[in-house]
Amino acid sequence: MKLKRMNYSLQLKAIKIALLLLVSTSFASAQTSYEISVPQSYLTKDFLSLATDNITNQGRFITGDKFELILEQKHAENYVRSVFESVGIPVLNVSSTKQMDVFREKAGGNDCEAAELLCSNTSQTANSGGAGATQELNGTNQGCLGVEHQSSWYYLNVQTGGSLTMTISPTSGTDDYDFAIWGPFTSATAGANCPPTSAPIRCSYSSATGNTGLMIPFSGQSSSIGCGFLGLFPCTGLITTTNNPADNSEGAGGDKWVSNLTTTANQVYILLVDNFSNSGQPYNMSFGGTSVLGCTPVVLPVELSSFKAIKTTKGNSLNWTTEAENRSNFFTVEWTTDPASGNWKEIAHVQAQGNSQEIQDYGTFHSNPSLIDINYYRLILTDLDGSRTVYDSFIQSVDNLQGSKKVEHIFNMMGQEVDENCKGVVIYYYSDGTTERVYR
Repeated sequence: MKLKRMNYSLQLKAIKIALLLLVSTSFASAQTSYEISVPQSYLTKDFLSLATDNITNQGRFITGDKFELILEQKHAENYVRSVFESVGIPVLNVSSTKQMDVFREKAGGNDCEAAELLCSNTSQTANSGGAGATQELNGTNQGCLGVEHQSSWYYLNVQTGGSLTMTISPTSGTDDYDFAIWGPFTSATAGANCPPTSAPIRCSYSSATGNTGLMIPFSGQSSSIGCGFLGLFPCTGLITTTNNPADNSEGAGGDKWVSNLTTTANQVYILLVDNFSNSGQPYNMSFGGTSVLGCTPVVLPVELSSFKAIKTTKGNSLNWTTEAENRSNFFTVEWTTDPASGNWKEIAHVQAQGNSQEIQDYGTFHSNPSLIDINYYRLILTDLDGSRTVYDSFIQSVDNLQGSKKVEHIFNMMGQEVDENCKGVVIYYYSDGTTERVYR
C-alpha cells in the first residue's frame, strides 16, 4: 500500500513537471524591444546580420532610422550596445521601447532531411520557427544567403511543366523573408542532394520587407536615368519591378523579386524559406504560372524510422531500422562523451542493404563505453555516390555512470511509469532525488 502511494505521488509530481514544461514551450513569453541608433551608413542588412547572427534573439528589423532588436532579457541596454560595437558599428543611443508577449507557432521542416513535400499550387500558411539541428548553408551552397535563421525546407515536385511563379507573404509587414531554390533534380536524386551541394539557381537576400518571390519579368523602363547618348533615350528591357532589371539572384539591395522558373514534368526543386527577422511570425506561400505541383514522393537515400541505444551488463547495444533504402552503401556508428565538441569517434561500420522497399533491421555493440561520462551515439549513412547523411535528430544517449546515482523511475509526459525503451520526452527519477528531462 505504501508503494502504491509513493508511485501515485511520483506520478502527480511528473504530471506537474510535464505541465510546467509544456507551459514554458507553448505559451507566450515576455520580451523587450531595443532601438539602436547608428550612423546612416551603417543602417544596412549586412551590418545587422554581422552584429546579431551569433546571438539569440526573437526579432531584428530596420525600422526608419534605427535597428530594432527583440530579446527576452530586460534592462540589457549595455549588452545590446556591446553587441554592435564589438563588430565595429558605432552606437549613438540604445533605448528599450516596449515589452510584449509573442506566441510562437510550431514549425516544420527546419532541417533539409525533414523537408516537406508541397503537393499543390494553392495558398498555405507556414512558419519559420528555428534554424533546425544543424546549419546546412555553407560557402558551397549558400548563394546570396548567409547562415540559416528561422528556416523551412520544402520539395517542389513538378507534375506539369511550364512557368512557375511564387509569392511569399509575411503575416507581419515588417518581416524580412529571404529564399533560395536548388535544382532541378528527380524524385530519385533530390533526397541525396538535401542539403544541397551546389549554389542555388534562384536566390533573394533583399533587405526590403513585405512580399517576395518569383515573378515573370515584363518589358518596361529599366532605368530612371536614361540610356544612350547623354542618357537622352529611354531604357527598355525585362524588369521585375520599376527600374529593377530581371535577375536570378540578388543581394541586400535587390527588389525582393527574381525571375520565374521554366520547368518540365517530373523535375524536383529544393526550396528554403528563411526569416531573417527572427520574429517567429508566419507567412502565406502560393505558386502560379502554368506549372502544376504534384505529390509524387521524393525517394530518400534511407528512410530511417528508429535508432536506439540500450545499456546492458556488457556494454551498449545499438539498433536501428529503415523503412526503405535507395542506393545506400554503408552505415557508420559514431560515439562521443561530449557532443558539443564535435569530436566523434567511429566505433562500427555496417554494410547497408543498397535498395529496398521493405523494413530492414541493423545492429552493433559498443563493448567499452565510458563509465564516468554520459555516452552519446549518432548514425551516418554513406551512399553509393559517396554522399553522406548525418542523422543528428536521432542522436541517442546512454548513462553508464557507476556509483550512487541510478535510475529509480521513468515517467512519460502523461505521468505514466514507462521503461527505458519508451520513445519521446520522459522524466528520469534518480536515487539521489534528482530528476532529468530526456528525449529518446
